[in-house]
Amino acid sequence: MRSVLALTMRILQQFKHDPRTIVMFIVGPVLVLWLFSVLLGGGSYEPRLAGVELPEELVAVLQEQDASFVELDAQAAAEQLGNQEIDAALSLSNNTLIVEVEGTDTSRTSAVMSVVNASIQEVAANQREELSLELQDRMEEMGALLSRAVGDTTAGTSIAELGFEPLISEVEVNYLHGSEDWSFFDFFGPVFIGIFIFVFVFITSGMSLITERTGGTMERLLATPIKAWQLVLGFSLGFGTVSIIQASIVLWACIALVGFPNEGSLFVVVCVTASLALVSLTLGLLVSGLARTPLQVIQFMLILVIPQVLLSGIVDLSQTPGWMQFLSACFPITYGAEAMREVMLRGASLPDILPQLGILWAFIAVFFALACLSFKKRKTS
Repeated sequence: MRSVLALTMRILQQFKHDPRTIVMFIVGPVLVLWLFSVLLGGGSYEPRLAGVELPEELVAVLQEQDASFVELDAQAAAEQLGNQEIDAALSLSNNTLIVEVEGTDTSRTSAVMSVVNASIQEVAANQREELSLELQDRMEEMGALLSRAVGDTTAGTSIAELGFEPLISEVEVNYLHGSEDWSFFDFFGPVFIGIFIFVFVFITSGMSLITERTGGTMERLLATPIKAWQLVLGFSLGFGTVSIIQASIVLWACIALVGFPNEGSLFVVVCVTASLALVSLTLGLLVSGLARTPLQVIQFMLILVIPQVLLSGIVDLSQTPGWMQFLSACFPITYGAEAMREVMLRGASLPDILPQLGILWAFIAVFFALACLSFKKRKTS
């Protein structure tokens, strides 16, 4: 029993002399749970709709729904739909309501159709009520004698028999991207690809360098005349080659075997996944330069990776506070996931996603420079 207590005290002493581990043990879980509470505590999504030359009675009903509604001309509606500024554009042609949806996110498409169906029912109900009141007013205007004279013929008359014609008799749904066959998971597939590549490359690079450090290999390397940037570049090229091969195989399996949709060029998708893998690799090298044990790598992952995963687009952020959307814009996974969706779901070309790729490579440069500084500091200490 004394040996057990001695071992217990030894472990507690290790934590006592490592305050960073204690802080991460507390801050990491609290941060992740807090992010979950904010993300999952938001309200339901309100679809963004645009009306193109709709009748006033339909516009009035749409404005009362739980949705954002604006009136636009056909050209402006098409442009905003293509830029994902609205979720659907509505127009009316010969009693047929034409609903043009963006289409990639089936949850938003369902929200749009829910509002549209509710509006159609309310418009039809208002029409029936107006006709009923009109019929009642006409009957009251008749004299009692005339009412008795025609009572037998009008007693069984319904609104439909009086020539009721609904404002909307049919709904036509057109998809700008995707189709009605796409599932809910198809919209999140590209994000999951980016997340898994990012997480696994981060763990592989961070843990591998920690293993070399504990085995003494890293100390011998640092004792040689090799410069810090050469050391980081060598690890980047070695792990980078493996990471790009891994990302390409994962991407191929997701498209060919799992069945993720891909509307764009496979080469462009590979460029995005390779860039995202290199971001994760350089971040892993930076963390490995700061961490002393494998446990600390996992703790850094809670602080640096998990929040990125939660804010990368795997959860709709449109209903979250503005500061959380700003925080999402500060993370590299966000731009990788956005580029993956643009290519795989909307068929974007390489020039279309150059802004996202540029931001990813900026992160690569920053993480590489910081990793060089961390190894230089370790070498001179």
